[in-house]
Amino acid sequence: MNAPLNPNGTSPISISLLPVAPNDVATLVDVHAAAFRSDQFSNLMLLNRDQNAHQTLMLKSIQQWISDPAAKLAKAVNAEGQIIGWSCWISKGTDTPDDSVATPQPAAEKKPEDAQKREPETKPPQQKPAQQQDPSRALGGLMYKDMVSMEAKHLSGKRYMVLQALATDPKYQGRGVATKLVKNGLEAIDSAGLPCWIHASPSSYAIYEKAGFEEVGKSVYDLAEWAPGGKDGNRGWGNYAFRYMLRPAQHGH
Repeated sequence: MNAPLNPNGTSPISISLLPVAPNDVATLVDVHAAAFRSDQFSNLMLLNRDQNAHQTLMLKSIQQWISDPAAKLAKAVNAEGQIIGWSCWISKGTDTPDDSVATPQPAAEKKPEDAQKREPETKPPQQKPAQQQDPSRALGGLMYKDMVSMEAKHLSGKRYMVLQALATDPKYQGRGVATKLVKNGLEAIDSAGLPCWIHASPSSYAIYEKAGFEEVGKSVYDLAEWAPGGKDGNRGWGNYAFRYMLRPAQHGH
């Protein structure tokens, strides 16, 4: 599904890039939800969920990032003072005390470990038989496992930056907002001489290629296999490719 035509055209827009403030969080959630409304992988993950599931997850993630010194958030503000895009870069590796804090796991991957420690006599929850498990949650777990494996393969033992989130209001997409947010983040990263990593969706990887990221791997998922009814559901889910992209450290900046 294509986004509605932009009444403001496709020419580059003048924006200011500013640090994110705590009172921006609700707007960042709204921008992210709108930006991913047409993303097929996200839509499959949200099937049979509460209508505000995406917003709830992002609210929790952004609140965590904004209080994390390893995270650097920036907002793109237009001439009217509206937030029309934002980004979040996270420092990981040897200088990050706890990568699990910097990069929250998807809801499907979280485990009640603390509860089990407090109540050791309680039996672990019985897993559902495979045929009863939610296929989209299984796909989310597979995607996360693939992502972590590829990131570790290329960057284990190194200090690096990850673009954890990038979102532009659909009304302003195609006008250079995301490109400016990425460039802004890379300027600081290049000054520190760090490599950086992105788990790129189909709609965004071209932006990263132009910024010097190199594709080092790809995972392709047939979404129909994981949707209700499987391939017989005939909902036109199609294939979805996540690209793993690495930008080597830039020296001499």
